[in-house]
Amino acid sequence: MSNTEHRTRILIIDDDEDDFFITSEYIKEIDANRFQIAWCYRYQDALNHMQQHDYDIYFVDYYLGAKTGLQLIKEGCMLQCEEPMVLLTGKGNQAIDREAMQAGAMDYLIKSELNSEKLERCIRYSLERATSLKALRANERKYRSMFERSKDAVFLADKGLVFRDVNEATSILLKYEK
Repeated sequence: MSNTEHRTRILIIDDDEDDFFITSEYIKEIDANRFQIAWCYRYQDALNHMQQHDYDIYFVDYYLGAKTGLQLIKEGCMLQCEEPMVLLTGKGNQAIDREAMQAGAMDYLIKSELNSEKLERCIRYSLERATSLKALRANERKYRSMFERSKDAVFLADKGLVFRDVNEATSILLKYEK
């Protein structure tokens, strides 16, 4: 591997070192030179890494001592962590799966069902989806800025011509508050 190629930086957040070794070995089976794998077992340290965008993807264990991986994912999202977070759990639970997705997780994996193939697909899909979401958010910010800063009247209306959103210029022109 050349020095110019990017190695995907993976942080495995798990308070059980044995689980970290098992998960990291599966990832190394995919392509040991393609990934840089690190371990974090402290909740606050993991949150700091997320806030600093230190890694490309985060694998988060459900149980993290006094707190849960769901709490970490929610806090990571509040801190603007745009990198994909995947929740790992010892037992499958559909309610936790749904809650994880609603909280901002890209995927939900059961540790006993892990293998190299599932992890490779999860990493690839999560990174691709995160890239698409970042581009979508950037476009949204760009067009929102254009909408709000335009000196021309710009508005969004439904089929019945009921205003759904207006910019400041429209409010001034029509003499209505937004």
